[in-house]
Amino acid sequence: MTFSYSALREIQKKEMEGSAIANLDGDFYKKVADLLVLKKKEAMENQTIIAIKEFENIRKTIISIQAKREEKIVLMALRGEIEGKGLTPEELEFLKRFSETVVEMRTAVKGLWNPNDGGPVAAIRKVRIVKNVDQYMGVDKNVYGPFKQGEELLLPKEEAEWLLHAKMAEKIE
Repeated sequence: MTFSYSALREIQKKEMEGSAIANLDGDFYKKVADLLVLKKKEAMENQTIIAIKEFENIRKTIISIQAKREEKIVLMALRGEIEGKGLTPEELEFLKRFSETVVEMRTAVKGLWNPNDGGPVAAIRKVRIVKNVDQYMGVDKNVYGPFKQGEELLLPKEEAEWLLHAKMAEKIE
């Protein structure tokens, strides 16, 4: 599918009006980058106000779509949603990394206000996943996973211990 300004406006409308993230093809950002290159070339060659305005409008629309999607991805991570249906590969990576950061931050802060945990360092364990793990609800009511074999993670002590005991992970020093 090639994109036009009107197709991008439809995507922008879906993102702005709905709370759910719109489904995009995995190569969305590559396709819009190609469109921008084409429209910039046309604007430079034609030197018409219409061509220049079209290029600028497309660029602004893409920036708007990306910003709204980033906002929704951050909210997904904060809610513990890591499924990421309809996300591009770049967005999935962002969701994964941001989710990990949220877990690390929550664990560190919990260690500060819960002295029985031994503080933030003792409250986090680094593990390597040895078997694929489906998404699950942890004892702290946060959602964890899915994890893939070979992933290295920083997890709250309770979650790491559970995975170690179930032989789904190994401890990393």
